[in-house]
Amino acid sequence: MNKQTAFVLSKIESTKPKRLLNIGFRHDSDQTILNYCNKNGISFDVIEIYEPNCIFLKNNRKISNIYNLDAADILTLNTVWDMIIWLHGPEHITFDKFKEIAPKIESCAPVVIYQAPEGEFPQEDIYGNIYERHVATLTENMFKELGYKTNNFGKDEPTFSAWKE
Repeated sequence: MNKQTAFVLSKIESTKPKRLLNIGFRHDSDQTILNYCNKNGISFDVIEIYEPNCIFLKNNRKISNIYNLDAADILTLNTVWDMIIWLHGPEHITFDKFKEIAPKIESCAPVVIYQAPEGEFPQEDIYGNIYERHVATLTENMFKELGYKTNNFGKDEPTFSAWKE
């Protein structure tokens, strides 16, 4: 298990959410988090913008609800969770767009965790999914300046977490 996933699991263990929302499901690290939530009776919802991924995820019976939706439209769900995680997601939109939608996301849960690569980390479409493109170069300091607590995982895992609780 990588440090990023371990960090998120430690936050889940300490806050003990009953309902968790994952924005943009990754089939590797997020599966570990999903398995933990399922084992511990935590409802696990997913917002996924790319419809083919939603179709694939519908076969995963551990996921409570799957919403084919842009994170910017989270308020249309009129739902609250105990925790929202957006792991490896903020780099897929501009930082200005992130600053615009983060308050919407944060109004839906008392604990929100974001994770992103530290610095430049180019990525193009994957399997025809244009939403996989990295369009922002983000740094831990950019999130600190917005008032987030942060954790940098170092050179072995050049990523960081930013959260509010």
